[in-house]
Amino acid sequence: MSQKENLIAIASSAGDPKNPKTWSGTPSNIIRGMEEVGVKVLGINSNLKKYQKLTYLLVHKLGGYRTDYRRGRLPRTHSAKMLLAQIKALSIRKILHTDTLDLPFRKPEPEVDHYLFCDSTWNLWSQYTTNIAQYPPKMRSLAEQLERESYAQIKHFFSISEYVRENLINHYQIEPNRITVVGTGRGKIKPFMGNKDYQNGHILFVAKARFEDKGGYLLLEGFKKARQQNPSLKLVIVGQKEYQQLIGSVPGVSVTGFIPWEELQDLFHTAALFAMPSLNEPWGLVYLEALACKTPILGLNRNSLPEITGKGKYGFLVDEPTPESIAIAILQAFSNPDKLQEMGSAGQKYCLEKFSWEQVASKIVNVMLGTE
Repeated sequence: MSQKENLIAIASSAGDPKNPKTWSGTPSNIIRGMEEVGVKVLGINSNLKKYQKLTYLLVHKLGGYRTDYRRGRLPRTHSAKMLLAQIKALSIRKILHTDTLDLPFRKPEPEVDHYLFCDSTWNLWSQYTTNIAQYPPKMRSLAEQLERESYAQIKHFFSISEYVRENLINHYQIEPNRITVVGTGRGKIKPFMGNKDYQNGHILFVAKARFEDKGGYLLLEGFKKARQQNPSLKLVIVGQKEYQQLIGSVPGVSVTGFIPWEELQDLFHTAALFAMPSLNEPWGLVYLEALACKTPILGLNRNSLPEITGKGKYGFLVDEPTPESIAIAILQAFSNPDKLQEMGSAGQKYCLEKFSWEQVASKIVNVMLGTE
């Protein structure tokens, strides 16, 4: 295989794909995995400039589309145009998109193959996002239309889960042979190999943003009810400093802003249960970080969480998004510390064996370079 044939470009509309801070490091982790198997990778930043974003935001609002201007046609067309210019300049023949916000192209290059790392779809996102009421009907229709136009330009999809794969097939009519489920690797939290106290009542919730979407309020209300019956329960909420203002003072609950990785690592080590009953979370690397630290998961029985928990083998899946259901699951978890320990050990083994960026990159490379 020539050097040109062994070249892949990765694009991100969120920023520089080689920057570990872009989209929780997902693009940079895929790049690193590809490079480890001998593939040359170019990163392409299709993110708009600040002044361009402000302009399109204004146009979007004046057009009556209200929120989420990035899903509008004009900014997507602009990002696609920027991306296409870089593809031509670099003589790219194979490119992996990490989202659809730099698609669709008005006139795609016929000699370029486009692939998509797909963590969700507009259809799935719109079903569960807590702010869907902010999207007027014409914005929802436009987002769906642009999603379909984008998918029509994709040669092969790398879905993050079977859940997303099914939606691509059933809702968007994508042929099954054009989809490969690749999962993800893990985040920066290192696996915990020591002994853990599963009787301490420690619960951990971690979310950098989207507190309501991540189930923060739902967990908080469920925790209050559970603590009435088990006063030894403690909940640590990690994320933004603003969370403290949103929550106020609640017995047994402590809130931190962003903290150093070493401190976060310690919290994962001491937590007996990781609880994040996300209303809208396509995947969640933080779930894998919990499993890697022998911490069973508590979350809603939706999206990709059944796959991550082995259909409940490594955690507690709650069917109804109510405080009462969350409280019952919390109390059930701490009623049997031995069961928590078994879940934690089995979950860690499953997680370390199944989820790595090297495996993800190998699956993608095999398809893109035709080596399988």
